[in-house]
Amino acid sequence: MKDKKDRILEIAKEISPELIQFRRTLHQYPELALEEVRTAREIADALHKIPEIEVSENMADGTGVVGILKGKKEGGRCVMLRADIDALPIEEETDVEFKSQNPGCMHACGHDAHTAWIVGAAMILSRLKEEFAGTVKFVFQPGEERGRGARPLIEKDRILEDPPVDAVFAAHAWPTVRAGKIGIASRYAFGCAGVFSIKITGKGGHGSWPYECVNPISAAVQICTALQGIAAERVDSTEPRVISVCSIHAGQKGLSNVIPDTCTIEGTIRATDRAIMEQLKKEIEGTAAGIAAAYHAECEARVMIGLNAVENDPDLIRLSKKSGEEILGGGNCYIIDKKHLGGENFSEYSSRVPGCYLFVGIATDKTEGRFGLHSPIFEIAEEVIAPASAVFADIVLNYFQLCDCDS
Repeated sequence: MKDKKDRILEIAKEISPELIQFRRTLHQYPELALEEVRTAREIADALHKIPEIEVSENMADGTGVVGILKGKKEGGRCVMLRADIDALPIEEETDVEFKSQNPGCMHACGHDAHTAWIVGAAMILSRLKEEFAGTVKFVFQPGEERGRGARPLIEKDRILEDPPVDAVFAAHAWPTVRAGKIGIASRYAFGCAGVFSIKITGKGGHGSWPYECVNPISAAVQICTALQGIAAERVDSTEPRVISVCSIHAGQKGLSNVIPDTCTIEGTIRATDRAIMEQLKKEIEGTAAGIAAAYHAECEARVMIGLNAVENDPDLIRLSKKSGEEILGGGNCYIIDKKHLGGENFSEYSSRVPGCYLFVGIATDKTEGRFGLHSPIFEIAEEVIAPASAVFADIVLNYFQLCDCDS
């Protein structure tokens, strides 16, 4: 009789072509956050074909989809597997045959693959439902790129309830991890995220007579420089933190002799500790106001702190690593000590129940080092989709088995 690992791998191999085609369909017709109408329909259609999956549509205020599978044995815990489903406003520059057919829209962050491997996990676990006690929720969340979708699923759709979710897992396609491997952050998979906007108002005029003006650009340049000093010198150096100025706008192109009235700076702040985020907020607002005043300009600084950090649960890290190595082979699932400061609203779930977020490698000899996330030439190594599905299925079964042993 085949053991659990062999059965999972056998099913994964069988469904791999179907998962790749499913992912290609999603990739060819990407949809932006909260507009994922066709995407949701494709997901629901795929789930309806899986025996004994209970499918709920129109979740998360519109385009969320949830599938629920119950094991045939009595009792058991509840595990949630989550995929994000939205694309980005990016014009695709790859030459794949299934290139985006929606102008200015592309799956440049791998959410098409995320969706495919959670559908794959549902297909595998449905075939093994006689083997476990417990419930699996397969959650397909819209709007992640805009920090949306998760909260209505929790607060309106009560996705973490009835039955209550005991553990939640997700994964991201990761360009710096080799295909065939999975990395797991030792603590923080993603950081807290925030944005800032600083508007400096001076007095415009002719560039020939700057002494009659209050140049907001001069103040803005000093503020941009000072912001880097905040990150370097005013925050505990042992704590990860980032302040990045990402845009600065003033004046009009072609008017090279006109000092404008206003200049606007925008950017992002990141840290793993929310207290550090609050400190950065206070420092940015105070620094901008002080420099603007020194230039006799007015300043309106706004700092908004959004997502919490995604912190991996230690027990679920060990469980996930075990499953990763069972499916991918020894040494192919490893711990990443480096803290990552990207943002992900998976934190809405993992701040409420224990969670673990994985990084599925997609780098090949052809693609390694060529692109990062949100690139117009972003590509997925499609051969990783079915093995990722297998890893998720194994995680679920190992979790249920562990809980049975502890009860």
